[in-house]
Amino acid sequence: MRRFLVVLFFVVSCVLLFAQAERYPARPVTVVVPYSAGGASDIMARLVAEFWKKYTGQDMVVTNVVGAEGAVAARQVKGTRPDGYTVLWYHQAMLGNYFLGVADIMWYDFTPACVVTKTSRITATRSDMPWKDLRDAIEDAKANPRKYVYGTGAGGIAYLEYAPVEVASRGCWRVVPNEGGDSQRIVALLGNHVDIVPLALVSAVSYIKSGQIKPLVVHDVVRDPFIPDVPSAAELGYPDLVFPMTNTFFFPPKTPEWIVEEFNKIMEKIVNDEEFKTKLAEMAYATVFFKTGKDLEEFWKGQEEIYKKAAEVLK
Repeated sequence: MRRFLVVLFFVVSCVLLFAQAERYPARPVTVVVPYSAGGASDIMARLVAEFWKKYTGQDMVVTNVVGAEGAVAARQVKGTRPDGYTVLWYHQAMLGNYFLGVADIMWYDFTPACVVTKTSRITATRSDMPWKDLRDAIEDAKANPRKYVYGTGAGGIAYLEYAPVEVASRGCWRVVPNEGGDSQRIVALLGNHVDIVPLALVSAVSYIKSGQIKPLVVHDVVRDPFIPDVPSAAELGYPDLVFPMTNTFFFPPKTPEWIVEEFNKIMEKIVNDEEFKTKLAEMAYATVFFKTGKDLEEFWKGQEEIYKKAAEVLK
């Protein structure tokens, strides 16, 4: 009798688990974006939401929670009920916050689901500057110490991206931190207040097309398909200047594994949708970059080492 009850319990549990998985999502899922509406992260999240509706019939509601380079949003999601209906859409700024002491929240404090998209970051200058690439800019700065102004961020990715440049040209730049984001750095660049800045590619596209801004390097080991004439940091000899912006979905800690699996199954359908890929390229100059499980963990561990090293340079 006892054996029968054990078997019955196991069968019922499996049936219930299957039933749960079959009906996920049963209601709208809220995606918390740590940045303002209209930015790269927001644009991509809303595009994912459009295709989530296509494949599930349920809404994916995008909510913007701004503050402390994403730390406010991260804390909010971390404390949310782990039922699969609230998820954070965040990138490597989380690592910048941690290693710069802005916030004590790390990627492993959540239940990572999947990384979905990748867009490049670049170093750029005005079109009237003589440099053809970042190596030219660094050699000029070394020959003319303190002549040129590097407009970096006050924290996060834009601040840490300066570390490899500093290593290659110690003390040769006048560094001006900027409290705002890409838009403020672009204003400073075009207004001749700074001479060189780090930016997300998507923020600079219209200025590149109009001839106002010239990209000097892609912060990656390979060139970006949208600006194929611009060299990568690795090929210019700056292997530590590798800061791609990849957006990952993070659930609150202790989210059940079956929810993550169902979520990822839906995301896999979305990233394989040709219409999604086309819109992602057109709207955000981004590509699909899909990893789950152990591959996702290894990716974030690798990014963690890059950001830790950069932060140590700037301390």
